[in-house]
Amino acid sequence: MYAPKTPEHYVMPAELPSILILGDHFGYADGVVHGVTTYYLNVLPALVARGVDLHACFLREPHPAAAALNTQGIETLFLSASKWNFLVAFEVAAIIRRYRCHVVHAAGLKATVVGRAAARMTGAEVIVHAHDLLYPNVVVGALHRTFARSSDMGLGVSNAVLEVLANGYHVEPQRCRVLHNGIPLEHVRSVSPAARSRIRAELGVPAESGVIAMIARMHPIKGHASMLRIMACAVRSIPSLVLVLAGDGPERAACEALVVELGLQGNVRFLGSRTDIPDLLAASDVVVVPSKSEGLSLVAIEAAAAGRPVVAFDIGGLPDVVSDGVNGYLIKPGDEEGFAKALLDLFGNPQRRAEFGAAALVGVDHFSLENHVDDLLKCYRELATPQSKRVAAQSASGG
Repeated sequence: MYAPKTPEHYVMPAELPSILILGDHFGYADGVVHGVTTYYLNVLPALVARGVDLHACFLREPHPAAAALNTQGIETLFLSASKWNFLVAFEVAAIIRRYRCHVVHAAGLKATVVGRAAARMTGAEVIVHAHDLLYPNVVVGALHRTFARSSDMGLGVSNAVLEVLANGYHVEPQRCRVLHNGIPLEHVRSVSPAARSRIRAELGVPAESGVIAMIARMHPIKGHASMLRIMACAVRSIPSLVLVLAGDGPERAACEALVVELGLQGNVRFLGSRTDIPDLLAASDVVVVPSKSEGLSLVAIEAAAAGRPVVAFDIGGLPDVVSDGVNGYLIKPGDEEGFAKALLDLFGNPQRRAEFGAAALVGVDHFSLENHVDDLLKCYRELATPQSKRVAAQSASGG
């Protein structure tokens, strides 16, 4: 075990500490973005606007999407470290010392290990932030156990992720908490009334056709192939249904071939990466999340903000957003026939679809970016309190 050093300049301030945001990568190769990319693009500028002294560092290669942060004055460091180069922890420790960071806020299977090791060298505090349900492998898990400290804080994007934090990342259970992701709700709510007809015209979708939206990177875990088989089943009953696929990735070619195989050429639109997601939601009637694994679905939150019901497999953090039979349907994982029946139920019953959409709007403010940042600042302030005072406060409160 390593004894943490406590240099004089790591005495925690009373208010907001200096933060090092540490991630595995900002997005995938060739400029492909994913949910964590969106998270950083939304949250980091909001934190800076609230007065946080923030520095962002990523272990892998530079990504073009980070330019959006740079234009807002947020420097992003990319270390271009190979996958198994854990010696990069020494580089991260040097960055912590250079910027006098008090807290390492780390996300990603590797970055969380590296962040913990670097914190051991410098005396900084650590947040282990899990965005998915993936467990570290045996080697990485052992490293987490080695570098873990009782003061480490674990943040999970949903209730389902808490078990991963405790058993996979070895964060003490009493130090784990749920921090639901937040989105800029006004960005979804302020869509032009003309967006629906404009997008449908652009995609060649008749006004009377039902539109299903799937917004996800094209990766096997997101379930695109399953969704296409579901679509083939649904169009047998409602031939006019259209599925729009927004996103790109390694599964696209295979999915395009499957569309031909299933005879869905007239029912499926491949849109590639899009920056007008709120407009696409306005043009849709139902949003689907057929993922095999999902820590928490940003798309489900965006759908709720747009007043669109969601049909999803009942996995991971989806129940934190979707209430079965209230604002959408949660289907037993892998039940493609049941998924298709849920879609047919919504398109066969416009009143129920409208009721689900209205219910989705209730309580969606919980997932606002402002709420998320407020809660994150509370975590930072808690870690800014010297541990002796924190323990005393917890004892006084009976915690």
